[in-house]
Amino acid sequence: MSGTLSADEEAYVQEMLQQDAHFKIQWNQLEQESITLHTDKYLEQIDSAAALRQIREERGAHPVTHLKKWLAAAAVLLLAGSGAWYFFARTVPVTSPTVVMQQQKQPVRLLLSNGEKVELNKDSGAKTIALNNVTLSTSNGALQYTSADTVLNTLDVPAGESYKLTLSDGTEVWLNAATRLRFPFHFGRAEREVYVDGEAYFKVAANADKPFIVHTALTSVQVLGTAFNINTYQAGTVKTALVEGSVITKGKMNERQTLQPGIQADYNTGKGFVTSHFDEEEVLAWRSGVYYYHRMPLATLIATASRFYGMRFVLDKNKEAGQVVTGLMDRNRLEDFLSDLKTTAHIEYHLSGNEITLK
Repeated sequence: MSGTLSADEEAYVQEMLQQDAHFKIQWNQLEQESITLHTDKYLEQIDSAAALRQIREERGAHPVTHLKKWLAAAAVLLLAGSGAWYFFARTVPVTSPTVVMQQQKQPVRLLLSNGEKVELNKDSGAKTIALNNVTLSTSNGALQYTSADTVLNTLDVPAGESYKLTLSDGTEVWLNAATRLRFPFHFGRAEREVYVDGEAYFKVAANADKPFIVHTALTSVQVLGTAFNINTYQAGTVKTALVEGSVITKGKMNERQTLQPGIQADYNTGKGFVTSHFDEEEVLAWRSGVYYYHRMPLATLIATASRFYGMRFVLDKNKEAGQVVTGLMDRNRLEDFLSDLKTTAHIEYHLSGNEITLK
């Protein structure tokens, strides 16, 4: 009625229109009623000053008996002062970055070894999927399964999403946006091996007789039972941050680095391993849908934001790619991120389709 939907409310309405048939029927009914009742002509005839006077007079003379009249007059005043005609007349809601982001979301996909593809709805409740050689159990962004198949499968998490997987040995794996994990439904006798491209956090189930090995394009990390984060987003670099336990990470040239909790090893093909202390809360914040950035060049920021939100960020041709910015991204608050850029770095944005241009 007021025509003042916030960005979050607008996103909620769009989501409900797509997912709830009853909601959509009621919404369409309200819109049709506004047309039938000639709401636009009605609003043109409203005298908001007179409505306000009526409220004051009625309240003073009849504090109870005319309550309905007061409420009606107040509603008239609200409609007159809020641009309600804008709400009733528009056939297409004003598009916000948040709405576009929701519309552009891609599903998490499990690619089976036989070529079959299974879409995993992150927001769905508990669901069981029975296939030829595996039974999948999904619930609110997490997957478990039972199978004796040792052939590698791929879990593909698109940009703008995250997902959790529990492997057959009980190891828990959280996958960040734009990440692929290759894994078998059932591990063989000698070792437990998986392959990751992107970013993942592992909480490995202890098994002294069967080492757990994470392979990347440049390194391998061997553990028995521990928790660590591994990041391959930056081309030519692998970052391994140990939270608890102990790991041995190896480079392509047989370089070796043993890590202790609180230490991160950055591996580069030209420099080998470089170790440093890391902030656990900051490195693992992505599991809660948050990403911190410090003095990050805009050229790097647009790549990071594109992956994090699942939208395409580009720089205006007149914007300096080397300008550095500091802040945070919240996956559920895209417009807050854009607003912060405007406030802290005087960066405006333009939305066109699923592309956001920073200028």
